[in-house]
Amino acid sequence: MILFLLLLVIAGAVVALYASQNTVTHDVTLWQWHWSAVPDWVPVVLAAAVIGALFVLYMLYSGVVHGVRVGSMRRRVTTRDSALTDLRRENQRLREENARVRSELRGMDRGVAAADPLRASTAGDRPRMAAPFRPRPTFGERVRAFFSGRETAGY
Repeated sequence: MILFLLLLVIAGAVVALYASQNTVTHDVTLWQWHWSAVPDWVPVVLAAAVIGALFVLYMLYSGVVHGVRVGSMRRRVTTRDSALTDLRRENQRLREENARVRSELRGMDRGVAAADPLRASTAGDRPRMAAPFRPRPTFGERVRAFFSGRETAGY
């Protein structure tokens, strides 16, 4: 858009230079109309004005279209951000609840094992420990680890 504005300013300067250099007049006939003693620069200025008006209309149109697109994207991003925030909260609540339930089950297993000597000899008397949560590394992290020699290429 800025390029069009610069071109419009340059075209205006060229037309002004042309008008100052050409002061001759002519008769102009267009279909059924006739004008006499029209300066040579008037048709050039009219053509430049039409092109300039079209440039300005195009700039306004593209500005409006861009504003509508940015506005709709902002609404979509805001909606998705709020949904992600809600999902993160729910995930955190579920993790805490899961940890609480697991700790209660571990305490319950120990109590059952102490009360029932037959079950104490089975493998169920040991509290089961889950591996701590580790997020999967991203593709970029795996590539950096491979090239730094810390990991093999296997997945």
